[in-house]
Amino acid sequence: MKNTITPKTGFRYDINALRAIAVLGVLFFHYKVDFLAGGFAGVDIFFVISGYLMTRIIIQSINHNNFSFKDYIGKRTRRIVPALLCLVIVISTLSFFFYFPEDYKTNQKSALASITFLSNILYWQSSNSYFAPLSDTNIFLHTWSLSVEWQFYLIYPLILLLLANTIRSKKIYLYFIIFFTISLIILSLIATTYKNNAAFYLLPTRSWEMMFGGIAFLAEGKLKENKWGKFIAYTGYLLIFLCFLLLDTTMLWPGLYTLLPVIATFLIIIANNDSVRFIKYRAIQFLGEISYSLYLWHWPVYVIAQYFGIKMSLKLTLLLVIISFLLGYISYTYVENIKIKSAKWLYAALLPCITLIAYSSYADTNNFIFKAKSLEVANYATTQQHKRDKQFNAGICFAEVKDESYDTNKCLCINKRKKNVLLLGDSHAAQLSESLRKNLDSTKFNLLQATAGGILPTIKKVNNERLAIRKIIDYVYEDFIPSHSNEIHLVIITAHWSGAKGIKRETILHGIKESISYFNKKNINVIVVGQSESYVIPYPTIAGRNFQYKIQINHNYLNDEEYLMDNYLLKNLDSSYIRIINQTSFPALSANNEPYMWDNNHVTGYGADLIVNKILANPATTKFFN
Repeated sequence: MKNTITPKTGFRYDINALRAIAVLGVLFFHYKVDFLAGGFAGVDIFFVISGYLMTRIIIQSINHNNFSFKDYIGKRTRRIVPALLCLVIVISTLSFFFYFPEDYKTNQKSALASITFLSNILYWQSSNSYFAPLSDTNIFLHTWSLSVEWQFYLIYPLILLLLANTIRSKKIYLYFIIFFTISLIILSLIATTYKNNAAFYLLPTRSWEMMFGGIAFLAEGKLKENKWGKFIAYTGYLLIFLCFLLLDTTMLWPGLYTLLPVIATFLIIIANNDSVRFIKYRAIQFLGEISYSLYLWHWPVYVIAQYFGIKMSLKLTLLLVIISFLLGYISYTYVENIKIKSAKWLYAALLPCITLIAYSSYADTNNFIFKAKSLEVANYATTQQHKRDKQFNAGICFAEVKDESYDTNKCLCINKRKKNVLLLGDSHAAQLSESLRKNLDSTKFNLLQATAGGILPTIKKVNNERLAIRKIIDYVYEDFIPSHSNEIHLVIITAHWSGAKGIKRETILHGIKESISYFNKKNINVIVVGQSESYVIPYPTIAGRNFQYKIQINHNYLNDEEYLMDNYLLKNLDSSYIRIINQTSFPALSANNEPYMWDNNHVTGYGADLIVNKILANPATTKFFN
């Protein structure tokens, strides 16, 4: 039996193979296959392919004077919507029975944004909040790229139509597209530095990747008869493999490194060389055929496993991959391949679905399924938000992206009759402020607070996000401490050390050591409070499920990264490091059923009391406070 397929006239085997490679990269990345940590670049490959295909479809229609926006969008609708709508309906139905009401409403907001192709905007907005739904447990997270593509589908034809009516020279037309693409690349690089979340999710900073595909179409054929065509194609495939192998999430994305998979895909497309043997293997072409459905289903399968506390292992990963392939094949065969003559039937089906999803994203529709005590615990973060704001001193001494308010006069007010203790850090420092004030002897100690969400409290910047509120930390090091070094008696530094995305442990450790050295030179006592644990889904959800199903909570819900970071810092810092991470068992609820955490990594007042007790009982602090 042949393992390659018989050539089909006009069919681009290389593009179908690129789809297969892209979806495998994304799947391996999401399933945390370590040696392919750069698999996320598969999305960028998809973007270039979409840009190429849309440019070909639109320009060929314009050249034949038969371009119809209605027909164009209708075809895109029939191609994209059925499988996506099926996914949304199935997941919405299943989550109705298993998700607590607040989790379900959050899930339905994502479902609504996905089916209306606005999920990239939703995730950009929610990523600015530290108490936003967890990305890794958002079952529709992966639809952000579909939303970007759909928005591109809507705007791109208008640009090409405008250019076609104003520029007659093909050469000038191509040069203009290239100039426009370069401009968008520059915009993306600037935005990535200052507004990385926006740059990652939004069309203006992603469209250049699709424009690269457009350039590939306009330059198509120039290398087909060239003896270097096969070499260029192989170079592209090799570059993609190296991207999957060598790239990782410590790199700013999109950024300069994003050019690598984009250029690699561009080279393969313009080479248009089918003599590369492996691209015609049946397995590769089959993967390319089901790539869209496989992309849709692989992530929900992983998230559902996470939600039920299933610890990932090699065997389980293989099982989930097999399930993903089966669901992808079923979706491709029985949904994606359905021949729909007119998009109006899809629009008619979409309207009631969107209405129902919108209603379920705001109304309590599934309360009756759960016990009262389970609901009380699971909904704690929603019903007790005022307690959280008070605990963190939010809007006064804790600045967030959504509210950058910070009162220097109140938060950094020196008391010359007491020992001044400075709490310095991010939200993980802010969460301890109320408990520290409660437990410290107010007749002897004055607590100062300088906390800014998402900012590592090191003397030098080690991350680029949220530069606006970094100024609070900079002010402490550059102005406040130099002016009051004789009046500051102790500095407590803490943060979500493992939560700094895109930053290596060595860089964080170096920043901490530099900060310790800074305070030591000024004869200020300093302690570093360690990494607390975090969970794969919100703690209240786990505790609520415990009440509901009487299941035993275990460490399957814990993230490993926090323990790895804690061990790393403990090993490399001296006695000034205080370990607080829970080493033994899943923390119980308080006597009045207050959960240990608000979400997956921020402790409640009850949890903060437990941590502060550990801090005050540590030899590094006992001597000072006593």
